[in-house]
Amino acid sequence: MFTEEDLPRFELDGERFVRPDFAGRGLANVAPTVLELLAPGAVDGIELPALDTTVLPAQLTRGVNTVVLLLADGLGHLQLQREIAAGNAPNLGELIQRAAEGDPQVAYNPITSVFPTTTVAALGSVNSAVAPTEHGLLGYTLYLPEFEMVAEMIRWGPLNRRVSFTDPEFGQVPESFFWAETMYARLQAAGLRRTFAVNPIGFAGTALTRMLHQSASYVGYVSTSSLQPMVSRLVTESNQPTYIYAYWPTIDTISHIVGPFTPEHGAEVAAFDFQVGRLVEQLPERGDTLLMLTADHGHVDTVPEEGVQFSDHPELLKMLRVPPAGERRAVYLHPRPGATLEVAAYARERLRDVAPAMLRDDAVELGLFGPGRLSERAAGRIGEVLLFPRGNLQLIAPPPDSTDGNMPRVPVFRGLHGGLTAEEALVPLLAVRI
Repeated sequence: MFTEEDLPRFELDGERFVRPDFAGRGLANVAPTVLELLAPGAVDGIELPALDTTVLPAQLTRGVNTVVLLLADGLGHLQLQREIAAGNAPNLGELIQRAAEGDPQVAYNPITSVFPTTTVAALGSVNSAVAPTEHGLLGYTLYLPEFEMVAEMIRWGPLNRRVSFTDPEFGQVPESFFWAETMYARLQAAGLRRTFAVNPIGFAGTALTRMLHQSASYVGYVSTSSLQPMVSRLVTESNQPTYIYAYWPTIDTISHIVGPFTPEHGAEVAAFDFQVGRLVEQLPERGDTLLMLTADHGHVDTVPEEGVQFSDHPELLKMLRVPPAGERRAVYLHPRPGATLEVAAYARERLRDVAPAMLRDDAVELGLFGPGRLSERAAGRIGEVLLFPRGNLQLIAPPPDSTDGNMPRVPVFRGLHGGLTAEEALVPLLAVRI
């Protein structure tokens, strides 16, 4: 079995981090795998390889006709291991034990998420088969040069107002904002007609859904308990080649609001585990279906009262041309022209105990954003200086100035992600042949 210690790492100012893998042992390699299995012609132009056979053995992929990809938002590899040990995930624990004992129908390995380890970046890659620098969703908050403002990317609207760029005031089209072609469009173009996105019904028609699920048949559920019967029904109703993406959002919600070490987290993982068990039992045993379970990121357990406020560093804020963006656990700083080295020096001197600093060029050289050079348009969204908070610390940007009195509140989080600690960056990959 491939282990977490086999995954690439790097050190920064005494801290050890996980380096995202794009060469076959990372989340970004899942979508190329699906394309290669269901429509080999659909991988034309895709630079990222499929999952390595050390992660997904060849015996699990031969003759696959249907792929079900189940993604549990916020369920990191280490969280899953902890909940299995606590008895909260017996079905997943049994499947992982079967893999460890050499069952040829099951495989389990930790893989790396993308960077930053956040939902929009990770789901962008899962739904497009390219790295975040190629699809453009590079963080929860981003400075968008084309709008000349920092935006919140899940809502896809100005950070300082609770509106969307799809509203008549802006009149923007989210489909064209997404830089990449989606998985579903590629599969459809290659002749595979049955492509489904199974998501909460409330996500239908939102900007992010319109970006990520272009050309998919959208299947909305009211409650997560409906996810399993919906997926089982989609597989059962046809023997035609099929791709189903199914998304479970609430482990992430509980982790953020209540915390990843709480009984509530264990209860939510138990609910997810129960549905996984039912899914494995009720999918038709045709021998041509591959079920893969993964996540977009994990969580660190945070203490909100120990959050470090950028407002306590007004000298630094004055050196920036836009407010800090990115993630609380992976901050993007956009210095004023000519101030990049000054900003980096300030961070290394005044914030060294809080967060090691790295220049964007060094992050690109390390391959944190993916293989190859960084395009100018991607660079404009990232900023020139990056901060990686130590341990479980978080860097909190000051509330944005509201232009209309309708300013979103600054949330309090008890679980966070975005950085490259093992808790955040390692995600599960469970594969079951059915």
